[in-house]
Amino acid sequence: MLENKASLNSGIAMPLLASGRKKRWSYSSLFFSLFFFVPLILSTPLHGTVWITQLLGYALFVALYIQAINKPVNRLPYFLTALIILGYALSFQNPGGAIIFGFVGFIIGYYYTLKKGIAFISTLAVSLALLQLLVFKGEGFYLLAATINSVVLFGFGAMERKETLYQMKEAKHAESMRTLSAIAERERIGRDLHDVAGHALSSIALKAQLADKLLAKNEVSLAQQEVKALAQLSQSLLSDIRHAVSDIKHLTLSDEISKNIALLEENHFVVSATLSKNLETTLSSLQESQLALVVKELTTNTLRHSNGNKVSLEITYQEDAITLRYHDYGDTAAPQQLAEGNGLTGIRERADSIGAKVHFQHTPSVAFSCELTLPYQLSRA
Repeated sequence: MLENKASLNSGIAMPLLASGRKKRWSYSSLFFSLFFFVPLILSTPLHGTVWITQLLGYALFVALYIQAINKPVNRLPYFLTALIILGYALSFQNPGGAIIFGFVGFIIGYYYTLKKGIAFISTLAVSLALLQLLVFKGEGFYLLAATINSVVLFGFGAMERKETLYQMKEAKHAESMRTLSAIAERERIGRDLHDVAGHALSSIALKAQLADKLLAKNEVSLAQQEVKALAQLSQSLLSDIRHAVSDIKHLTLSDEISKNIALLEENHFVVSATLSKNLETTLSSLQESQLALVVKELTTNTLRHSNGNKVSLEITYQEDAITLRYHDYGDTAAPQQLAEGNGLTGIRERADSIGAKVHFQHTPSVAFSCELTLPYQLSRA
């Protein structure tokens, strides 16, 4: 009934429906499956065995659905086939079994190409029409509900697939741009160093060869002059390399913030950021680099663990302190006690290295917040 992984996936590794930001919707959509019981309630009284059979069937549906959205794509056809068979089986007693086909339609719309998905939904609609004619002859509810439900949710699945493919394409493009930018920067640095060191090293090599020849001829005085010239060239080269390295643009705090905001937005987070003016002129190089790394670690923590879609970052410069506040508006039902892993421990260590105090917190309105305070007198050190 269902095609293998190659056909289903069409060569594209789609993210699982139970992963990332899709996870919340995939589970919350089970609320709509309660319509399964509407025909049973409207048909009361029913024999107890009917209720038991339907309740067990519904429980099996939920279990199969959860497995389907969590399993690798190569195992998905087995669960979808089981869901379809279950939908048919339950529908002989309860027209509400139509709801199962809607969930199947959404999953098919998400994982199948549009052409294959339409073919599948059309086949499913024909089979439902036959079931209507053979089993529910005088009732229009089952065919209408099952067909409309399946087609509509298939459409939602197809749109989710299209959006996901677009996001994957954009993320891949952004990654390619970052890679090209890094390659271009490395080439620029290589050219600068070559320009600085190439001529000087050639001169040093010639001077060394000349000194060697002079020593071979016992021209010690002239050889000493060449050796002194070697020392001067070496010192000059060292100075030029230091200047070239210092001229290589380092990543400032504002650059790091901009880079991480872009990364969060690529992953569909709404980001609000506020950075006080002239802040970086107040910070030492060590403080600026450590704060930049703190921002990077906070962003990484959000991308790895957050199930929200909103982040705020604020760095304010006041009379007595510089304060960094970071809020991740994710699952506010998370445990009150935050477990500090390597990431948060690293942030605490970086704060200690510049004499700052850091505090992590979970509140009823914010899933995770970080407040770092750097005393003003230390920032001027």
